[in-house]
Order: sequence, then C-alpha cells, then structure tokens
Amino acid sequence: MKKTIIASMALLALTACQNANTSKEQELSYLLENPLFAERYSESMVDTMVELEIYEDPIIKDEAKMKIIDKTKESWLKVAQKARVDQRKGSKGSFTPITEFTAGEVLYSGNSLFLAPDFASAPGPSLHFYLSTVVDPRDVEFPDESAIDLGLMRSNLGTGRYEVVGIEEPIKYRSLVLFDTELERLYGFAQISPLYK
Repeated sequence: MKKTIIASMALLALTACQNANTSKEQELSYLLENPLFAERYSESMVDTMVELEIYEDPIIKDEAKMKIIDKTKESWLKVAQKARVDQRKGSKGSFTPITEFTAGEVLYSGNSLFLAPDFASAPGPSLHFYLSTVVDPRDVEFPDESAIDLGLMRSNLGTGRYEVVGIEEPIKYRSLVLFDTELERLYGFAQISPLYK
C-alpha cells in the first residue's frame, strides 16, 4: 500500500512538471501569436456572435448582453484582419502528401514556422520538419545539403510553432518537408512562397 501511494505521488509530481512545461503552448495568448490560428479562431468567434442574432437567441433581448456581443464582434474582427496582414508578411503553402497522409497550411514568417489548425499527418517514429531550398524534395536525395532540421514534430494534429534560427536568406527556402529520420522516408512537403500585399 505504501509503495502504491509513493508511486502515485511520484506520478502526480511528474505530471505536474510536464504540464508546467507545456502550459504556455496551451494558452490562448500564445496560440494567437500564430497568424493562421488567430485568423481561424477570431473568425469562429465572430461567427458565433453573429449567429446569436441570426437565430434570434433570447440572449439578444438583454441590452447588456447585446453590448458584449457587439464588442466581441468588433474586437475579434480586428484580430482577424491583423492575422491576415501578418500572413502576408511571410511565405505560405499547403502540404502535399508523398508516401503518407499530410495536409494543412503552413506559414514561415520572421523566425517562426507556423502550422494551421487544419494540419494533420500520419504519425511516424521520428518525424522532423526541415526547411529546404529545393522546391520538390522528391527531385533530390533528401535531406539535401540545404536542408535545415527544425526538430521533431511535437504533434501530428493541429496548430504548431517551430523556431527557425540561423537562416541568412529566408526567401531562398522554398519547401517545408516532413521527413522521418529513422525510416529515412519522405511523408510530405509544402511549397512555400511569399504572399503579395
């Protein structure tokens, strides 16, 4: 019994430490720094508020609540507009599957690579994201000499963010590649290109 209690306490402490390290990535303010997530989330918020009016929800009869609804629509519309402007500052693309399922949008902006909420991939033993100057990784022996490993994929579903360091000419990097380093297998890639204003 004593061993069970000690083991349970150790597991609880370990879980608490793990949650402390990942909690930042769970916070809305952190997620909203991703322009792809910010656009999707803010548009959903506006849609929810608009639907209250469209479907004549009884809550709209309350003046105080209606002010909250209007204020919410106004503030989140601004967030959506800013997210679209921020996206035009970077290079954007969508995943194309090669040997395994990959899908979703990606944005390379500043020193960050952002995955959209619609990102999805088949899992693998050691999937890494790579930036490459090669337009199509199927045309070379990958990883090619220009490929920069951004690290292990943290989740095969949903919003993500990876820091990009040490790139002097980011405009030259045209592809984001999902490559399993243990299986030496290309899963998919996204051709990224600048968005014009």
